[in-house]
Amino acid sequence: MSFFRGEKGNVTILVTVVLLALMGVMALVIDMGVVYTEKVKLVNAIDAAILAGGQELPDDRIKARQVMEEYLIINEVSLEDVSITIGYDGMSAEIVGTKNVEHYFAKLIGFESSEITENTKIILGAASSATGGLRPFAVEKFPYAFGDEVTLKVGAGDGYHGNYGAVALGGTGTSLLLENALFGFAGSVSIGDFVETEPGNMANVVNELKFYIDSINDTFETYDDSSDKLWTIPLVETLLLDGRDSVEVIGFAQVYVHQVSKIQGQAVISAKFVQFVTSGEIGETVEDTGVYAMKLVD
Repeated sequence: MSFFRGEKGNVTILVTVVLLALMGVMALVIDMGVVYTEKVKLVNAIDAAILAGGQELPDDRIKARQVMEEYLIINEVSLEDVSITIGYDGMSAEIVGTKNVEHYFAKLIGFESSEITENTKIILGAASSATGGLRPFAVEKFPYAFGDEVTLKVGAGDGYHGNYGAVALGGTGTSLLLENALFGFAGSVSIGDFVETEPGNMANVVNELKFYIDSINDTFETYDDSSDKLWTIPLVETLLLDGRDSVEVIGFAQVYVHQVSKIQGQAVISAKFVQFVTSGEIGETVEDTGVYAMKLVD
């Protein structure tokens, strides 16, 4: 009988050890799940902050930092736990965040907390493509400074043989032209692509576009990056073509549309050049025309 009592005692000890080990593993699993959740929150907060702030680059590094800080605070990340570095030329930014996550159950086996770190960096470069939002009005490439006036849609009778600035993106016709003018072309266009000109004065399209532009209250002095008056447009070598023809996209520019009007019955769209960050690919050898793409890097 004493033999069996000894065996029962050994089994009890063994079961206790196994249970303690299982409890320790469960504690680690539960706490590691908490750590993982906090890691995801930190990653998402930093990514959102740097992408939002990057929209203000390269020309306004102070505002870019302010936007990044605002997004971090909104996402419950303490500014004491992060460092923000913006390149002197405004063409890059980096956020490094560290957070100490306390354990709940793992404390019982000596693990007090875990430290998580996230490092996210962006770079800006001249855009080699524009994805979503490209407007169907081309401009002949010429040396310009930001703030310079440009006419996107010229009136008839100027020697352009029926091509007055409109181009067909994703198809031809006035209904698609109007949709692309109001909301931007949903597809992607790259430098080197060929697009067709959209001949004709397109006065009816411009009438509806004028009503829409006039309903937006901001001005060139007061607009922000969300303004619907900000357009990304293709740059081409020439529009001196006869009727419908193909033109090569050789770059992109960003403009602020400040007036849509009719001059002597002819539709005219006037704008000013600005700098902007848009969706697209960065080109290593692309000329800087003021339209930048933003890329997350390791």
